Amino acid sequence: MQVHNEILRAIARNCESYGIKEEAVYQLAGVNPDSIAIPDGMQDWKQGIRMWESALTLTNYQFIGISFGKNITFSVLGWIAPLTSSSPSLKFAWKSFADFFPLMGNMFEYQVTELPDGNIKVLYKPAPAWVETSPLTAAMAAEHAMSLTISLSGYLIGRIIKPVYASFSHPVEAKNQSIFTDLFGLTLFGQKENMLVFDAVTAASPLISANELMYANMQKLCTEKLMQLKSQTSFASKVLQILSSKQAYYNPKLEEVAAMLNISARTLQRKLKEENHTYQSLLEEHQIEMALQLLSRPHMQVQEVAFMLGFTSLQNFSRAFKRKTGFSPTQVKHSQQPVLS
Repeated sequence: MQVHNEILRAIARNCESYGIKEEAVYQLAGVNPDSIAIPDGMQDWKQGIRMWESALTLTNYQFIGISFGKNITFSVLGWIAPLTSSSPSLKFAWKSFADFFPLMGNMFEYQVTELPDGNIKVLYKPAPAWVETSPLTAAMAAEHAMSLTISLSGYLIGRIIKPVYASFSHPVEAKNQSIFTDLFGLTLFGQKENMLVFDAVTAASPLISANELMYANMQKLCTEKLMQLKSQTSFASKVLQILSSKQAYYNPKLEEVAAMLNISARTLQRKLKEENHTYQSLLEEHQIEMALQLLSRPHMQVQEVAFMLGFTSLQNFSRAFKRKTGFSPTQVKHSQQPVLS
């Protein structure tokens, strides 16, 4: 199993609200910050467990997951942030998140189901191996995901929301249950599933940043990305894996990537052509993926992203970005920053 770099970084960043530096979290977890620097990279799932354990030890607070979830940030959504923020309603945002969360790793799964009464059930499922290996951190991650759903959903529609009820699969001592009921309202513990149930009216709430065209374009891009992830045998996927694993924002040459695959540059060109790709198109795709990740970070400016990714000018970056997504980098950046009433 794997976990996305952005999730690991988000854990470390959230610890800063407790006066703990990111470097301290990485150091205790035994994680090299440079190894998770690439926006669209993945790490072994056990690094995710160590990061949660590190955060727990340094904060000495068992319910940091709930607290972290209240810190609204699109960066933890990674590649699917623009899709979620441009969705027509909360129901579609939740569904988009569940459908494409595999792009963020496979330690955790979301499931969205419409109930017979029209209410919407969202399930939060840490991988069984995670629950077996470290039940406490798996519970913390579930609490974080459920807390984030509440805060981010409210952010997207411009008002505070609460579910009909929440349920958690782990027990919580009575003295700590108010931490949950203050946020979720009616909350059940020691249940079969981690779950939030929302009424149909809340689920149908339109998003402030809804954008039909952007939603359609981003859904297409996420679908393509997910298909590539599920088909790791193609040369295109192998090239993208290599690009994602690079520990710097430079653009490797075709010859370098071919050498890593133990084939000649000419053979790689031919293999990619047979799959209807070129190396340049894959490199550009990778750059745009990294751009989407970087743009989701609150204080990252468009000009900085263009420079980091090696574009010779902001205009070249904007053209390449719009050619791939249908929108300018500035439009996508603004779509993730709705103004609350």
